[in-house]
This record gives sequence, C-alpha cells and structure tokens, in this order.
Amino acid sequence: MTPIPGEPLGDMITRLDGSGFSHSAIAVADGEGRVASVHMSFCRTRPFDLGGIRGDHVSHFWDLGQSVYRLAVRPEVPRGPALERLASWHTPEDDGTFSVPKLVIVAIALATFAPDLDPVQARRVRALAVEAASAWEGVPERRQFYCAELVTRLYDRPFSHEVLAPPDPQRPASGPPVQEGFLDSLLVRTLGWLTDDDLQAPYDRLLAAVEEAMPTFLDQAAVDILLSPFLRGDGPALSQGRRTPRTVPDDDGRAPRLPFSLVTPRMLLDAPWTADHVELIRGAGAPLPPPP
Repeated sequence: MTPIPGEPLGDMITRLDGSGFSHSAIAVADGEGRVASVHMSFCRTRPFDLGGIRGDHVSHFWDLGQSVYRLAVRPEVPRGPALERLASWHTPEDDGTFSVPKLVIVAIALATFAPDLDPVQARRVRALAVEAASAWEGVPERRQFYCAELVTRLYDRPFSHEVLAPPDPQRPASGPPVQEGFLDSLLVRTLGWLTDDDLQAPYDRLLAAVEEAMPTFLDQAAVDILLSPFLRGDGPALSQGRRTPRTVPDDDGRAPRLPFSLVTPRMLLDAPWTADHVELIRGAGAPLPPPP
C-alpha cells in the first residue's frame, strides 16, 4: 500500500526505505479483495488499543486515500503454510499488537545509511539495531509485529544483511530539522513503557548510540509516530509500478540472516521469491491512479 496522504509515519517509512510503499499485507482470499495485516488501530474511541493483526477489505485502505497493489509470489512458493500460520496467530482471543519499538528499530537501521553520517558511528548504530532486533526475535511467543515483518514471518523467507541498505538512503525530511528536547524524551519514555524488562538493555544501548550519532533523529521520529493518528492530508497516491531489483551477492545459505523485525516493504518488493511486477488494484472507491 502507498502511504496515507499527509500521514507522517507512512512518509517516514517511504523516505527511509526508498520505496513508494509504506505498508504490506497478505491476501487471504483470491479475487475477493481481502487482506490481513498488522497495523495500529488509530481508533479514537479505543485510545489504548495498539492494534494487531486485522482482516480488511482493500476498500479500508482506499477510504484512507491509499492505493493498493498486488505483488504475487512465485509459483514455487507455497501460500498454504503462510495462511496456516496466519490462522494460528490471528485468533479471536488475541491477535497480537502493533510493535512501535520494532518500527523504531528498523527506522534507525535504515537511517544509518545516510551519506552524511560518520561511517564508524553509522556501523556501530547499525550493529546495535541488529542486536536489538535479534533480542526481540528470540521471544516469538510475544506476538508483536509490524506489517512487513508479519508477511516475511508468514512465508518464513529470511533475508541477508546485504539487502538492508536502501537504494536512496534517507532523503531529507520535508520539514525543518527539529531540536533535541521534549519530544525526544517523550518517545524514549513511551518506548520504555512498551518494552519488556528483559528487552530493555539492548534498546537502551541502541538509543544511547543514536543520541550520539544522530542527535535529532528521535525527535523527528517522535513527530512522525506520535502525530500520525491525527495528521492526514489530501493529495494523490504515489505511483509504484515495477520493482528495480539490485544485484546482491549470491546467497549460499550460510550468510548471517537479517532479523525478521528489520524487513521492510521494499525488501518484499525486491525479493527473489516475489514477482517482477506489482499490479494496481482498481475498483469503486479506489483513488485515481497518478498521471503517468
């Protein structure tokens, strides 16, 4: 899915990941337009609902101003096991939650590829991001996801570290740089509240390194995350029609695996097990396609 027009969190993901897509899901019924994904509820009547795995018709995303594209998996990749995993995780009693801390980890990891960062500091922050993501990976019974992580877990298709680097590293934010201060502290406190005690130490090490290497990053992330339920705008949906796969080293199966909680929509688009094209889904209520 393309971002909700004017919604800061989706804009942050597309800017850092270098793709036109900010959200991903798995189709649950061919031809019926139903998908399952994990997202924040943003339901103002239930302000403490942090979301989880939701089943939606594509019209749900059209109502938000998003365009929806279909990306097929290759014929040799079975969908049955992925749908079975989905059925076991998406239960009426507990459909998990949307993981804000994981989203912050992947945003930090992507931001370390910005060309203006000190290379030594960037590598250190990136290594700590992998460490923090791996810590969350070790507790699969905690059903806390974000969208692209859910999809790659369902298909059980890991990625190598080489594909983490975005093709267009961290384009500048559209607004002026923010100043370190209140929002930074608010986000850190919120992350601490959402993070279990046994996962706090790697998170603290990561956030401390971010403060040193990218002093205003957490402030900007706080703006994007905390204001997303309230800021929406009008505007055309982004256009994204064909993937642009990059040459990566041959994977012999022995290379270190990237934690599932560092997978992004762009990686799914460029994965060797997905199709070469994405197809725009059209229908009553869909946003008008952008001009060619």
